[in-house]
Amino acid sequence: MEMWELKDPIPGDIIRIAVDQFYHFAIYLGNDEVVQFGYPTDFKNDPKDVRVMRSPIEDFLNGNFVEVRCYTKEEKKTKRKNDEVIKLALSRVGEGNYNILYNNCEHFVNDIVFGKKESTQVDIIRQEMKRRLGI
Repeated sequence: MEMWELKDPIPGDIIRIAVDQFYHFAIYLGNDEVVQFGYPTDFKNDPKDVRVMRSPIEDFLNGNFVEVRCYTKEEKKTKRKNDEVIKLALSRVGEGNYNILYNNCEHFVNDIVFGKKESTQVDIIRQEMKRRLGI
């Protein structure tokens, strides 16, 4: 289970904010900058217009409080080093192909940090849909 804390991030951290009933994720670069896959409300826009971007943290926060990912002992064994995270995140600026179910901001940060495109939010929704459908 993922753990999150309200604290100041350090460069290379995964951070998130609450947006409506979901979370929006980014990689903290330091100097009040982030790399994020779209703005916090872009999931409502045309997916072809959503891009990975470097932006001021204020644009990411959108008036919310930031939460910082706390890694388990096992996750620390597989996560990339923070300087690698930053370098990889910056190399992806400009990418597109946003898809809320298969290539969203959470997939992006987990791919950068762990090398796995995963979204806990999407997994929870899929499980709930299967439960409701009796699958």
